[in-house]
Amino acid sequence: MSDRKNGQLRAGRARDRSTAALPWRPLMLIGGLLLAMMAGATFFLAPQGNWLTATQAALIIGILVALLGVVLLLRQQQRASRGLDGATHNGRGYTIAGVITLLGLAFLFSLVPLPFPAAWMDNILPLICVALALWLGSRLLRAAAPLDYQRAQRAYLEGNLDAALALLRDLEEKRPDFYGTYHLRAMIQRQRKDYAAAREAANRLVALRPDLYYGYAELGLALLEEARPAEAREPLGRAANLAPELPEGQFNLGMACAEAGDFEGAIPPLKRALRLDLHDAVTGLMARYHLFRALEALGRHAEAEVERRHLRRRAGVLRRWREELDESGQPAGERRQEQALISAIERAIKRGGSS
Repeated sequence: MSDRKNGQLRAGRARDRSTAALPWRPLMLIGGLLLAMMAGATFFLAPQGNWLTATQAALIIGILVALLGVVLLLRQQQRASRGLDGATHNGRGYTIAGVITLLGLAFLFSLVPLPFPAAWMDNILPLICVALALWLGSRLLRAAAPLDYQRAQRAYLEGNLDAALALLRDLEEKRPDFYGTYHLRAMIQRQRKDYAAAREAANRLVALRPDLYYGYAELGLALLEEARPAEAREPLGRAANLAPELPEGQFNLGMACAEAGDFEGAIPPLKRALRLDLHDAVTGLMARYHLFRALEALGRHAEAEVERRHLRRRAGVLRRWREELDESGQPAGERRQEQALISAIERAIKRGGSS
């Protein structure tokens, strides 16, 4: 989940919309809530006969769809957050959406008389929604990171690494039990290419929270960037097992196996990373290319040709990647590495087109 040369998720790059999956769970939540609100507003027009029946049916359907959307979002978040934690995991957005939806439903239930056979349901449903919203809100507050950590994150994102490290040192003295300190420190030291310090922070994180993905991932990524892919496979494998629904974890493991020459071991995690929908179009292109190379190296040419066709269909992503790289302010050495990878992908595509 961090900047790894020639193949990791690149922070800040926009997701390619043409490859994004339809967000049907949030759409269910929003659509159901809108339908219920429109049906509730229609009651004020005092519909009669069939119109009243249709309005009641629309209200019930809207409520059920919205509640089902909340349940499915929470289930998805639970699966996706396995091995992760709220202080750094983006799944908090789903929790916030759930809180807002539940409060909206509570407000709706308090205004509109619901067509239930028991009158007491009109009183109990708003209370249930408020209670669930408070429960989700309390989980969100418990997962909130300390203020100093949030400041360190902002400094890191702004490129002020010295200030970020200073804030993290202060936070470590105040809260030595907060794992996010070591996670961010490992990322910063790895970005500075101080791999020994990055591994030391990652090992501190593993010792503190062996149940989380981050420490093993940072340890493996530091080893990869030190050109030690064979050693990186073990921690990255642990990371992928702890967070099996995180596509970047599967991608990093696949890259480690590919760079270590273990093409058989690279194929399953790379396939899984693509199936889980990597959130960055360039990373997805890299995963597809290394999967193609692994299949070709093993003589599985028919499967490799399928991946080559996928690469050809993403020529636009490759072109945008080259343009952005040319406009970036990266050091010449790092640009050359990415340019070499882009050229290798282009050659693979052209070789397939001429065959």
